[in-house]
Amino acid sequence: MTSPRTTEEEAFNLKSGAKTGQISHEEKHFFDIAGYLVLENVLDAGRLIEARDAIDRIMASPTNGINDPATGRYGRELLNVIESGGVIEDAMAIPRVLPYVEQFVWGRQHRLVGSRAILRSPGEAVPLNQGGAADPRRHARYRCCGNGQFRCLMTTCFIAMDDTGTDNGEFCAIPASHKSNLPHPYTKMKLRDVAPLESIPLPAGSAVFITENIAHAFCPPAGGPQTWLAYHYGPSYMMNLPGCNPSTKTLERTAADPIKTHLLLKPYYHPITAQRKTNG
Repeated sequence: MTSPRTTEEEAFNLKSGAKTGQISHEEKHFFDIAGYLVLENVLDAGRLIEARDAIDRIMASPTNGINDPATGRYGRELLNVIESGGVIEDAMAIPRVLPYVEQFVWGRQHRLVGSRAILRSPGEAVPLNQGGAADPRRHARYRCCGNGQFRCLMTTCFIAMDDTGTDNGEFCAIPASHKSNLPHPYTKMKLRDVAPLESIPLPAGSAVFITENIAHAFCPPAGGPQTWLAYHYGPSYMMNLPGCNPSTKTLERTAADPIKTHLLLKPYYHPITAQRKTNG
């Protein structure tokens, strides 16, 4: 006699998580209207030092499984940095961050779809992307239902490894641009000339959690190079970003950790055989 199949409702808890009580109404409302939240002190001073040292080691001697393309949207990037283990791996599952992933993606139906270190040079700006309906990336769509339940696609947690300040490498965004139905007209403008662009300075160890559907950019660092960690989360069916497939070694290393194991589940496509059947 075969054992009953686990249904997707049992495996993933299809409820959105809107009533978990971990996220305040004020935070949910701000995220819905602005498209981002600032999360302070997600890495303490000790973990910051460990993370910086780990990135330095990767730069000196690349770890298998970490991809170093010539350039990316954010400039110099190291892709799939969770392969390095340690604090870089741990940061994908920070307890301070995961309640927001559950709230805004889809309850338990979420997974890590990518990780990267962003290495920024003095004077190097990241251009402003299109957001809202004009965003060409289908995987970046934003949704919030009328009953306060969110069904976002990709969300990102950017963690500052260095202090950022006004006109010194800070993250910036056009608040509410994820709700826009029109393309913004700022593609060829310098960031400082974009009137609705809001600077969001962060001290090292703090983070900004965003819907990828918001128009965002990074101002150029002024005093020296800066590093960010970025962790991308999506619903359980979303594929990994290019260059961000976890290795067998990483899957084995994290197998004893239920939170990391859940984040690294393979994409799940809701097969018809997993649907819960009801009588009548």
